[in-house]
Amino acid sequence: MGFFHVLLIKTYAAHKKRSRDAFYNLGLTAGQPRVLTILSNMEGCQQKELAEACSVEPPTMTVLLKNMEQKGLVYREKKQLPGGFRAYGIFLTEEGKKATADVYEIVNEAEEVAFQGFSEEEKETFVNLFSRVKENLEEA
Repeated sequence: MGFFHVLLIKTYAAHKKRSRDAFYNLGLTAGQPRVLTILSNMEGCQQKELAEACSVEPPTMTVLLKNMEQKGLVYREKKQLPGGFRAYGIFLTEEGKKATADVYEIVNEAEEVAFQGFSEEEKETFVNLFSRVKENLEEA
């Protein structure tokens, strides 16, 4: 049953190849599109939370955010936490919000291509089964 491993790798590579050039044309480097899309649903979160949501190590997130701040895509703002603690929340700038919309457009286009010839029921079944595979691997 080793075919799944190969198929997964080839599918990931095809998706990445299709999206990479479009992301590059937006001025985005590896990891930044993921940060933008996840941050769009978690604005104000702390760096540690964002790293976990993006499935990267905290030092990797530090580098990603530093580069994204320099590009004007994100900013940090102090926020008060329960118990009197302070932390920095991470937010999208207007430029970051525009880039996020562009990323979603690219990803949605890739998804349309990937699911050509699939019925809505087949797409739903595929997503449900693939989600179960992911959950099985995370729980193992």
